[in-house]
Amino acid sequence: MKYNSGLPDESVNYSNENPLKTALKLTLSLALISGILYLLLTSIVDYTVSKITPEQELKLEKIFSINLDLDKTSNPYLQKVAKKLTVCAKLPYKITIHTINDMRPNAFAVPGGSIYITKGMLKKVESENELAFIIGHELGHFKNKDHLRSLGYKLVLMTISTLLGGNDNIVTNNMLTISDIKYSQKAELEADAFGLEVMNCAYGSVTNATRIFEKMDNGKEWLYFLATHPSFKVRIKKMKEKIEHDRLNNDAKVVPLGKIE
Repeated sequence: MKYNSGLPDESVNYSNENPLKTALKLTLSLALISGILYLLLTSIVDYTVSKITPEQELKLEKIFSINLDLDKTSNPYLQKVAKKLTVCAKLPYKITIHTINDMRPNAFAVPGGSIYITKGMLKKVESENELAFIIGHELGHFKNKDHLRSLGYKLVLMTISTLLGGNDNIVTNNMLTISDIKYSQKAELEADAFGLEVMNCAYGSVTNATRIFEKMDNGKEWLYFLATHPSFKVRIKKMKEKIEHDRLNNDAKVVPLGKIE
């Protein structure tokens, strides 16, 4: 039999498939793997956090707490309001309220049981009811262990990002960032709901609870699409739905604001 030599098929070293189709398959595969890993690891984080005892939590808070270099002061009146709410929140550790010299309206909770409220936020407060809701919201973050969950979720995001290509993997990183944002927004809405519950417990009503958000709402909902907090309009709507659903008293007399300066 006569042997006929010939050149190899030019398609041996590359695929005949359209490069765009290949890229799309790869992108979808990475997205699917990222999603499965995210759900699996965050479930582990949720389970672990739920099993952490108050004693273990305080130890973890000391390890991971940040030494905030802030010009902070204390206020007996704010502490009194917080104590009243903390009784209803049934937290296993002491809560301390600090005011900071920042004119931007904000309030936040940090590991160790500390709540910081800016002077800018206090200037917007016109009744003890509004102040009580702000503090109650921050107590919700402690009650739901959001500080520990947030830390765990960030470790999950870093792990998945590293495993699937690090900072160069734009698709994966963007998807994980959006997932983190959605969790943060969900946590804020849950803290709002808890704030209503402890306020109703401590004061027998939730009168003026939504007032602080109504004053801060600028109507620009699109700004909150990729923000860590939902828009004020969404938060007000959810709060009103809870008030109606749980039949919370929203018609009581407003409590005058005490000395906050």
